[in-house]
Amino acid sequence: MKKLIGLLAVAIAMTLVSLSSRPASADFTLCSQYRETIYAAYGYYDGTDWVSDGWWVVAPGGCTVLLSGALTNQYYYLYAEADDGGVWNGDYPFCVEWNNGFTIWGNAECTVGFLEVDTGNASDWTHTLTP
Repeated sequence: MKKLIGLLAVAIAMTLVSLSSRPASADFTLCSQYRETIYAAYGYYDGTDWVSDGWWVVAPGGCTVLLSGALTNQYYYLYAEADDGGVWNGDYPFCVEWNNGFTIWGNAECTVGFLEVDTGNASDWTHTLTP
C-alpha cells in the first residue's frame, strides 16, 4: 500500500489535467462503485506496439477519464488497486511503474495482468469497477 500512497500526488495531477482538457466528443472513462479510492492503469495497442499508461485516481463513487477523444480500438485493458488492497486484474500482461506515473511502450517481460474490456468498437465507453 505504501507504493500507492506515493502515487497519489502524481495521479491527482494527471486527473486534474485530464478533466481540464476533456473534449466534448468521446472518451474512455473509468467509474467506481467501490468504497475506497482506486488507482488505475490502462493498456491498448497503438497499431505498432502495446502501450500501458497510469496512474489515474478514481474516487469512491466517482469517474475519471482515462483516454480523451474517440476510441480507435475494440479492446482496452485495465489494472486497478484500492487503498484497502482490492485488485481488479486479468490475464493480459502489461508493464507498470509502481512508484511513478508512466507511459510504457512494449509488453515484453511484463508481468502485471490487466483485464480485457471489449468496447464493441464504440467510440465512447464507460467501464465501472464494482466490489
